[in-house]
Amino acid sequence: VLAIGENVPQLKTAEAQATFQASVEKLLKQLQSDNQPTIIVRSSFWPDQKKDDALRQACQTAGGIFVDISNLGKEEKNYARSERDFQHAGVAAHPGDQGMQAIAAAILKAIQNK
Repeated sequence: VLAIGENVPQLKTAEAQATFQASVEKLLKQLQSDNQPTIIVRSSFWPDQKKDDALRQACQTAGGIFVDISNLGKEEKNYARSERDFQHAGVAAHPGDQGMQAIAAAILKAIQNK
């Protein structure tokens, strides 16, 4: 399962988006082997159309399964801050236990529907 979009800087240009997509395609090609593993790529928790489009296209090129979880980042209940108080705002803005469970459920559903 490739989950990489959150730690990628904003893709401000079409060139940056194309470069990111090509890099992901190269990475996925490296992950593929004679054993033909199931390639799963998920979208960003924090919705980002440009990143998610590049991830989706790279996944399609690799013949993988794309899991769109962008709707989860729109629901406050999925954030760590909804579960308890955090002193660090960055930590609070990440998925909490419920968010992680929702991400896992989305990935499992995609695998089962394959």
